[in-house]
Amino acid sequence: MSKSPTTIIVLALLIVLLVGGGSYAISRYMISGNSEKGKGLAEQRAAERSRQQGATSRNTTLTRLLTSLEDSLQTRPLDSMLLISAANISYDLEQFDKAARYYEMFLKEIDPSNAAIRIDYAYSLYKTGKQAAGKSVLEGIIQRDPRNQAALLNLAVMFAQDRQFDEALKWFTRCRDTDPASDLGKRAAMAIAQLQSNT
Repeated sequence: MSKSPTTIIVLALLIVLLVGGGSYAISRYMISGNSEKGKGLAEQRAAERSRQQGATSRNTTLTRLLTSLEDSLQTRPLDSMLLISAANISYDLEQFDKAARYYEMFLKEIDPSNAAIRIDYAYSLYKTGKQAAGKSVLEGIIQRDPRNQAALLNLAVMFAQDRQFDEALKWFTRCRDTDPASDLGKRAAMAIAQLQSNT
């Protein structure tokens, strides 16, 4: 019985969480049982803690920066650099509702034709639970520019996340076929291979 990519990803994440979140007693037992293995495990956990502290520090810095940008937007609400910076930082912090609002404001008031911003806007909508709206935005980009690989790839990913694998395969294939040598084309090819190996 083959597993879907989502099942495999969920299993991998659960394994990572279980390994990373093991209790201190289990860790001590494993370390005492085999000093070489224990040393490697201790070094691995120290590196993981260091990465987590770095991520926490980064998020704290980004949150402060976002607060500062939002203060500045109070007096200059249509400053394009402030809007995009606030949108991108909100996106990085996974505050997608806020990111969508800032992207939408930029698209309405500054540059409605900016496809890259529109793609980020679409994904932000998708992540706030507005999946149909996010997909619709990407489909609009693709209608205007059928060779926009970023839009094609993002649409394929959305369908894959919704477990609509036939649709995902269709859009990954279009992305790959548009330019197989590009980075996005190669990513699409890897996704196609993964989907086909799990069906």
